[in-house]
Amino acid sequence: MAPFSYREFVMKIEITTDRQPFVDGARKNKGDVIEVTAADGKAMIANGFAKEITVKRARDAKGKLKADDPSTPDVNEAWEGGKAPKKRGRPKKNV
Repeated sequence: MAPFSYREFVMKIEITTDRQPFVDGARKNKGDVIEVTAADGKAMIANGFAKEITVKRARDAKGKLKADDPSTPDVNEAWEGGKAPKKRGRPKKNV
């Protein structure tokens, strides 16, 4: 799989097979989470090698959104998986 530019769409996938597919010249094990281009990710998902990772807000038993616990700075309880998505900046204005 070829390296990708920052302009291409990138998706996160989790390897779900024991076959250790090669990604960026290295073997990946089952359970590894990697970023690949959309085309490579869709091909790996279609062949059953991976599944797409989506970031979702964590909810309690009643369905309300959970808050982050400030006493645990290394884990974000407000998001499933323990990590919040990166904040996207505003586009620069053309002057």
